[in-house]
This record gives sequence, structure tokens and C-alpha cells, in this order.
Amino acid sequence: MPRFENEGFNPAKRNRNEQADRTVPADENYYNYSPIDLNFNNKQRDDIISDNQKKSNGINPCDNFNIQNPKQPDPPQRFVSERAQDYYQQPQRQNRDMYFDTGNSAQRVDKKRDKPKKQKNKDNKHGKKPLGKLPLRKRILLIILALVIAIVGSVAVVLGRINYKEHKENEALALSSSTLESSALVKNILLLGVDARSGESGDETRSDTMMLVSLDMKHHSIKMTSFLRDTWVYVPSLGYEQRLNAACSSGGYQGVVDAIEYNFGIDIDGYAVVDFEMFKVLIDSLGGVEVDVTEAEANEVTNHPYRYDHVTLESGKYKLTGEQALAYCRIRKIDTDFVRTQRQRTVMSAILDGAKHSGPFKLYRMAFKSAPYIETDLTKGQLLRFVADAGICITGDMHQQKVPFEGTWEYANIQGNSVITINTEKNKEMLIDYIYKQSSDEINAQESSSDNG
Repeated sequence: MPRFENEGFNPAKRNRNEQADRTVPADENYYNYSPIDLNFNNKQRDDIISDNQKKSNGINPCDNFNIQNPKQPDPPQRFVSERAQDYYQQPQRQNRDMYFDTGNSAQRVDKKRDKPKKQKNKDNKHGKKPLGKLPLRKRILLIILALVIAIVGSVAVVLGRINYKEHKENEALALSSSTLESSALVKNILLLGVDARSGESGDETRSDTMMLVSLDMKHHSIKMTSFLRDTWVYVPSLGYEQRLNAACSSGGYQGVVDAIEYNFGIDIDGYAVVDFEMFKVLIDSLGGVEVDVTEAEANEVTNHPYRYDHVTLESGKYKLTGEQALAYCRIRKIDTDFVRTQRQRTVMSAILDGAKHSGPFKLYRMAFKSAPYIETDLTKGQLLRFVADAGICITGDMHQQKVPFEGTWEYANIQGNSVITINTEKNKEMLIDYIYKQSSDEINAQESSSDNG
């Protein structure tokens, strides 16, 4: 018995259901549905498949949808298959239009992927390439430029701490029509160490040390020449003969320059004056200078505390502090002024040697601390050129000499004063030859022959 024939089944209801019209009214047929014929054996598949459907390899009921009907609801959306890579690139669907197409195209519309990608600006915000992206040559040039700027800035700071005086011409030379020996390859700076105390000016003191520092760029050397203070010469600021160091008390620092130029015929580019405090600061900034102290020198300093400001020395070769080196240079009772100037040149050579082997930071610290104790008639530009020339010559040999030269002087007593009289013309000739003409080999050969003799 058929299943639905049981349990109060009413055949009349089934008959009424079979007679009902199952078609959809035209005004309600939004999707243009027609009765579906499931008998595919009687139809040809190509008759019902459009060209677009052939390309899509399937039947999609949305293809025949009439999008011109304004009364219809939102059109159905065709699903576009996702790919695996799409899933990983966009795990969350923020916009349904990225995965569904409301038109006839079967291709996926990916708005985010179709949007042009912004090119990252690899330059900085000012449009300039970082240093690491520049070519090697440009990087090197920039580094060198930065170093030059730093050096120039540091030098400018040091130069600003120095005391400057107006340069004056030698009036005595103009009156006598004398000429001076000069060379573009030689620069002469007169270094004056004055025995001055606080509050004293150049006119109230005498020059304790007179040392000419010559930069010989022709022979690549530095030549130091000490002038003995008791040398009896003509002093232009006095108008008569007197000890050389009297030129400072009568004509100031420029008076010493005038006297040396007038008597020895060399052109002095300028002077630099230092006092005792600067001498100590300079040496302490270098970490001391190495000097070989004799037993007599050590006893002289140690046994006279008031004369040498309570400084003590020991005999032997060791590093002296600024105070010890100053006391060492001032020793004058145990020997002659010739030996005393020798000690001064020894300390100056040790300073130059220490500067040669010092790094730029130590040199800057030394110059920075010493600058306020320096007075000069050179301009900032002249000082800068002198320092540059010294940097060229300091790698060469350093030589020492004194005036008067050997065999050109003798002790004398004039007006009750013990002085040194000299052959002025002979010293002039020898000094010009030493500063402007002699090479390091020639000077060393002369020193060797003098030591053997």
C-alpha cells in the first residue's frame, strides 16, 4: 500500500494540489524563471548555453538578469573563486566588491591590488641622499670638509684668546737706509720670555729670553737662535750702545726687534711674548718635557728655595713639570749666560719634540690653555700661516745656535758693567748664512767638526 494512503490520508487534497497553477505571474517573475525541464536527454546543451557561458564553462542563472528593471531588488552577486595567494594577501574582507562582481565580467576586481603602489622615497625629507648612499669619493670629500671646518673652527677659538698689538715698522732702519735679508721660504718669529710679574708692562722690565725661531721651508728645518742678553750692541730706542736686553725697557718689545734687525741684518716677521705662567701651562699641557739634569743644576735649584719658588730637582734624565722646567731655564749662578741659553734651547727643543708626537686633541688643549698668556704683533692670518708652515717644518731637523758665534766675542768691562763685546759684522754674516743658506747636512757637519776639535 502506498505510504500516503495510510492514517487519514485525504486523496481530495492531493487532487486539488495537482490542479494548482505552479507558474509565477509575469509581474512577479523577477528572475525570468520558466518551468524547468529536467529531461536533458531531449535537449541539446548548446541550445541553452550562450557564448559567454561557454567561455565560463558553466550555467549561471544570473546571466539573464534584467538590470534595467527599477523595481527589482539589488542584483544577485556572482561569486568569484578565491586563490590561495589571495587568501594570504588579504585575510580579512573589508569590502565585498573585492570578491564579488556585479557586472558580467567573471574576473575578480581587486581594488587594493589595482591601486598604484606608492614609491618609497629613499631620500631624506629634504630630498638629499644619506651619507651611506653617496659614492665613496663624495663621502671622503665630505669627511675631509667636516674635518677642515672643525680644525678651522678650533683654530679660530684659539686665535681669539691671544692678545694682539699693532705692528710698527723699524724707524731706525728707515733713517739709516739699511736693508734686511729676507726670503719667502723663511719665516722669523722672535720669541721673548720676559722676567715680568703681575701688573708690569714691557717698558718696565727686561727681556729674560730672546730666541729667534726660524721656519726654513727651503731646507725643511726649524732653526733656533738665542741672543745673549749681555751682548753690547747699538740700541735704536736709546740712541747709543747698551746691553741688548736694555732695548726692552727702553723701547718695549718692538725695541728688541728693532735692535736685532739693526745690528744683524735679518728680517723679523713679528714677535711673540710669553711670561712665566704661560711657560708652565704650555709644558704641563704636554705632560712635561724630558731633560737631563746635572748634579750641579739640581743642587742650585733645590738649595735656593726663595730664588726658584721652592722647586726641587734631582739629577738624571726625567720629565720636568712646568715649574721645574722654568726653574731649570732660570739657572744663572753656576755657569755662564752661554750655558743658560743652551738650557733654554734644550727645553724649547723638548717642547717642539713633544708637540711633534702629540695628537690633535692634546695640541688643541695646549694651544687653548696657553693662548691667553701670549702677546704678539702678528695678525690672526699671519699666525695661522706661521702655524701651517711650522707643521711642514716640524717633521724635519731642529737646530740650535747662539749669537754671538764662537770666535766672534770677548768679555769686557764697560762703565763698570761686565758685558760681551762682539764683532758685529762677522756675526751678521754668520747669522744670515745660518738662517737662509745652510742646509741641515751642512749644519750637522759643522757641529760634528766643532765637537771633534
